[in-house]
Amino acid sequence: MALTEARVLKSVEILPASSAVNVLWADQVLRDGEVISESNHRKSYNANNKDSFLIEVEGAENYIPVLGWE
Repeated sequence: MALTEARVLKSVEILPASSAVNVLWADQVLRDGEVISESNHRKSYNANNKDSFLIEVEGAENYIPVLGWE
């Protein structure tokens, strides 16, 4: 019975009025590939923390043009 941990990107929500992005992840604990525990957490990003967004969110570079972050 091997326990592993995984972070799964669940959603990316663009907030056009504020030029921000909300990201939701699930931190999962798996036993033999089956999820036995899951906790969700959310983080918001704006143009001031664009570098963190690019590092922390897979595929983030695809959102930059839509957000107008240069």
